Amino acid sequence: MKTIKNITSCLFLFILFSAIQGCTLFGLDMQEDYDRKPNTLNPNLNKTAWQYLKERATGSTVNDQIFSRMLEGIQYAEIDSNEYKKPGRTYILLHNDAINRATTPPTDCFFGANMVNAKPATAWSSYPKEFVKRYFEYLILEGEYSHYTLPVIEAVKANTTAPAGSLVSLPAGITRHSTAPFVPNPESKMSLRVLNSSPSNTSDYPVQLNGTRNVRTSSLLATNGVVHVIDRFLSTTMPD
Repeated sequence: MKTIKNITSCLFLFILFSAIQGCTLFGLDMQEDYDRKPNTLNPNLNKTAWQYLKERATGSTVNDQIFSRMLEGIQYAEIDSNEYKKPGRTYILLHNDAINRATTPPTDCFFGANMVNAKPATAWSSYPKEFVKRYFEYLILEGEYSHYTLPVIEAVKANTTAPAGSLVSLPAGITRHSTAPFVPNPESKMSLRVLNSSPSNTSDYPVQLNGTRNVRTSSLLATNGVVHVIDRFLSTTMPD
């Protein structure tokens, strides 16, 4: 009996060795060495910031309507679309979630953070046009700021197109939710830096704005500058 077991074991090892030598096992090819070549996503949009915004605001699918509320705000405030075509700028684009969200209360979006008569707004028309215009001007920076140009860790203070002195007070009837208190920004500047950490498994070393808001999709390269996309409210308050 012991001899039969030894013969059986030797036969099994012989078959296994033969399969390995033949690079097959039970009809399956053995895995070969693979020289993995990592690919970096192409950040080039090959279009202006305005073209990108408009195409992703007026498309036929939900995924191509993510800037629809921002476009509505631009049109309501009567902002010239040429402002999004000028070269050498950084454009902060607002995903719909950055403007209005289904959370209760929606305090981390523009309509929820900027309350009208102590209640969240429901439309851009709830606000004075000048207030909306100044906020959108604040989201356009003079100069190109991205992962390719920002220094490591160190914060940079950038000039925006909002006029100095235009962000020192809120209009009558407009108040900020307690989670996003208003602090005057007399120079209308914005702070940017690249974090030296990965706060989530979907965000590696993100660009952070004003010390609080991490960019959702960063460093997209338009033909006329840099595009960053955020999906939560960005306060105009500069960090200390």
